[in-house]
Amino acid sequence: MVSKMIPDLKPRCAGVCYPKSEKEALAFFKGWFTSPETPPWNPQPGSDPSIEGLLLPHIDYRVTQKAYGWGYEKLLTAPVADHYLILGVGHKSQQEWSMDPRGYQTPIGRIPAATDLIHDLAKEIPFSMLEDGKSHEGEHSIEFPVVALASLRKLMGIETPFEFIPLLCSGLYEHLYLGMTPEKDHSLYTLAQTIRQLKLKLGSKLQIIVSIDGCHIGPRFKHPYAVTSQRLQAAQQWEEVLWKQVEDRNSAGFFEHLFIDGNYRYFDGVGALALMMAIFENQYSLTRTYYEQWFEEGDMSAVTFTSGYIQQRSL
Repeated sequence: MVSKMIPDLKPRCAGVCYPKSEKEALAFFKGWFTSPETPPWNPQPGSDPSIEGLLLPHIDYRVTQKAYGWGYEKLLTAPVADHYLILGVGHKSQQEWSMDPRGYQTPIGRIPAATDLIHDLAKEIPFSMLEDGKSHEGEHSIEFPVVALASLRKLMGIETPFEFIPLLCSGLYEHLYLGMTPEKDHSLYTLAQTIRQLKLKLGSKLQIIVSIDGCHIGPRFKHPYAVTSQRLQAAQQWEEVLWKQVEDRNSAGFFEHLFIDGNYRYFDGVGALALMMAIFENQYSLTRTYYEQWFEEGDMSAVTFTSGYIQQRSL
């Protein structure tokens, strides 16, 4: 059977959030490491074998450079991966979990999806994950890390090509609404077990990218209130408790904290973080390196976001 060639995805944000030309794009991404408030540019690929992945925002690049500098800091020393599993947010998804086999045409060249691995994963999972291609078109939680990884690897002198697995995650809305922790036979754990087996097989050649933002509060997000300094402080305090559950590898506590108000602040990384915790089980350590709140006076709304990295846990 001859497989049909499928066209690559085009980066929706090129020329808007980052430059269209390769030369300008490379200078743009290198700029994340040139401020006194960001990590220095000191690439030593493979010097820290403990790095398993990155925690990254997907807020518009024009909003912040510091968050991305601190988010990609550990890429400079992480093992050189052949594959990146990107746990993004399904902003338009019709499915709880969704993958897509299309590559990206970027200013840095074509970046292929890991088509064989994607289809192998799909075969092992007893529910469909390849029927929501529309949700991947224009999805910046995947586009941003693909383009940044390609650019930074090129700047680091890494000539080995890489592939990516785009996996869009839902917010597990039904469970938040009902106040129920996903059962052990839930698709979350079935998917995590399958990915865990792939991670065991590929080792450090597969890195995990968690591409999420945080709270979304204010009139822009249909809240009946304007954001004030008190609401920003309350959002940060609420997030501190949530992140503490992730750092403590406490999946039950993570969901229990979300159940208190049904995720009323619309923290958009619920599914991606739950899946990350399930993939690694208790064998990870999460370190946060940066937190920011983007407040817009125009509509009195705000988005929060966090950067960090995932390591092998020291037992």
